[in-house]
Amino acid sequence: MNTSNLTITRKRGGWIVREKTTRKQVNQGILRLRKEALDFIDNLINKESQIKPSNLMFKSEYKKFADERWDIASNPTLQLTFGGAQAYVSDWNKRIEPLFDDCLLSDFKYDQMSSFIIKCHKAGAKFKTLSRMVRNIKAFLNVMAERGNRPCLDMLKYDITKQWEVVPNVHEERYEKKTNIIDEKQLGDMILNLQKSKDKDFQSAYKFALISTLFLFGLRRGEIKGRKIKDVDFDNSILTINSVYIQKEGGLLKRTKNRGSFRNIDVDDNGLMFFNWWINTVKKYKPNTDWLYPSFRGEAPISDSGFTNILWSTLAEYGFAKIHKHNGHIVVDESPFKNAVSKMFRHRLGTTLINAMDYEKLDRNYVKKTLGHTRFTTSQDVYGNHNTVVAKSTTATKGRLLNSKLIS
Repeated sequence: MNTSNLTITRKRGGWIVREKTTRKQVNQGILRLRKEALDFIDNLINKESQIKPSNLMFKSEYKKFADERWDIASNPTLQLTFGGAQAYVSDWNKRIEPLFDDCLLSDFKYDQMSSFIIKCHKAGAKFKTLSRMVRNIKAFLNVMAERGNRPCLDMLKYDITKQWEVVPNVHEERYEKKTNIIDEKQLGDMILNLQKSKDKDFQSAYKFALISTLFLFGLRRGEIKGRKIKDVDFDNSILTINSVYIQKEGGLLKRTKNRGSFRNIDVDDNGLMFFNWWINTVKKYKPNTDWLYPSFRGEAPISDSGFTNILWSTLAEYGFAKIHKHNGHIVVDESPFKNAVSKMFRHRLGTTLINAMDYEKLDRNYVKKTLGHTRFTTSQDVYGNHNTVVAKSTTATKGRLLNSKLIS
């Protein structure tokens, strides 16, 4: 029996243990207390860990597993992103390989995990990084169990929030994003001013188009770079996000970050007017390109350096950064958004949408879909922790901070 497939549920005022997939009851009768049901599972886990102990070593098997994940991510037809695979590889390179004291797969238990987490924490790993690594190790152990490699599943009971040595004292410090977000009025003023000069030349048009797209549609950098003109569907009023452009991987189009990132974003009439203007502008200056956000030189998508140069030059123009140029590249001397310039606009939108749920007709599905998340809890954890006060807005696009008339 695969104990990782067990769960507890209420029945007739008591508790039972079921298999998640078949919903079949495992225990006899009804247990009076929830603790009795949990103890029942614990006993099964202990019995399972004592049967046919594996002679495989933890580190060698994890390395194989991480490499396997990476190979799967390299296949665009399979549902594992490079971001997800990179997490396993990063855990191996930065923590497991140098810091973990190797042991048999069947001997990797709660105590080994606990001491390993403390060692990683002392080496500088943050709580959020450690939490993710724990999830990855549990996923690894479950796969090993499914393959009949008999790991000790005792570690599945490990809860990092009870590891007091590594848990920050303040709850917000565990999950709060450090990304600073721009003030709503300042952002509104900047977009309005950019709109006034958008038809001056291609660079002025690009500044307005890029910042408007980043905020109003919540796109990630790779999603913007991966958009083609055909992705704007004027007949159905949607913007399709089905790929990202990764310059570091040879300029290839890859599938989106996760299945939630693959999405169709609703575009209202003003948004369609904006895209109509921008596509005509692109065709005027770059008549042979298929990309919605092309490079200033050549026919490829905008480069990473071109992307950040536009953002920083614009932010500097409006007093949000101090910059200088070195060998043709912008160097940022000072800015509250220095570590996450493109994410800052996305965080602004995400925070606005979550705050707007109380007074706009917004549901969780709309918020997570707009931001490209699989679960609303991700949207809430990432963008719901900014300590900001967002004024009520009467937006035409379901709670976006700025009225989309700004971009018409």
